[in-house]
Amino acid sequence: MAKSPFYVKRRPLTRADELRAQLDELEAMLGRLAYGLGQEALAIPALFDSVGAGLASFKAEGHRMQSEQTRLETASNRFKKKADVFLREVGGVETLKAARRERQPDPANWWWYADRLVAERRRRRLYSLLRLGAVVVVILLLLVALYERFLAPDPATRERIRHESRAEILIAEGDMAGALGEVEQALAIVPGDPSLLVLKGALQGELGRAVAAEETFAVAETTFGDREALLLARARTYILLNRPEAALADAREVVELNPESAAGYMLLGHAYEQLEDYVEALFAYQQVVTLADEQGDFQLAGTARISVGLLMQRLQAQPREEP
Repeated sequence: MAKSPFYVKRRPLTRADELRAQLDELEAMLGRLAYGLGQEALAIPALFDSVGAGLASFKAEGHRMQSEQTRLETASNRFKKKADVFLREVGGVETLKAARRERQPDPANWWWYADRLVAERRRRRLYSLLRLGAVVVVILLLLVALYERFLAPDPATRERIRHESRAEILIAEGDMAGALGEVEQALAIVPGDPSLLVLKGALQGELGRAVAAEETFAVAETTFGDREALLLARARTYILLNRPEAALADAREVVELNPESAAGYMLLGHAYEQLEDYVEALFAYQQVVTLADEQGDFQLAGTARISVGLLMQRLQAQPREEP
């Protein structure tokens, strides 16, 4: 049978072509994280193994492969930023540990140890908070003394505050189950408190109890009596949990429901800043300044101005790309 005059014989893939195809797949999977990739995301560490081994082989043969090396480094940085998202996608720390036991990876292949990376990041964040707290400890002690003398709450309220504070500490340490237990004890003291219900729902979501979380959020919304109030409280909670994608979704809904919400734009700015999208964060904070000034909320306007100034400094300090 005669071949078509338009037939072009396919050239076999070279080793370099195969390496670039693996990089394409790795970059695509990183882009799909947080969009329902599920346990399919466990292929990401394996792809890092394969690409890293391929580049090492080329290097040993005297080939530089600089472009591919740069792509791998960029993918590595993206994965580090999304390590907590990766853990949620695959089903948590235990799922990754099981995959690690089966794979027995080289300890140098850090991508198989994303759980340790996330834990270390949380420890550093907690340490920073503690170090900052040490600067103002004397003032706090004075305020506590005045509070105890003149404004001390009743025992029930004090116990509720204790559980809530303990929950925030456990969140910073990454113990979501322990934090949920503290929140439930606080709710036993003040049943139906909408802010505590929002925190409970968010922690249930972190622990993979999606149905229970939605039910808790529904109760909180009914208690608030206002969708916007629920979204604002939930966005603040997601910021606390370092869930900027979720916070961003709620903050966007707030400003869609109420384009005059300065608080909504403030949370939008916080979410973009956690995502390291500093340009969008800057636009959001500038909107806060405008709205808060118009509404006479000068404290919020002042806070937003500080955020604008800090972001402007950060953007100016970033290296500019050469044309």
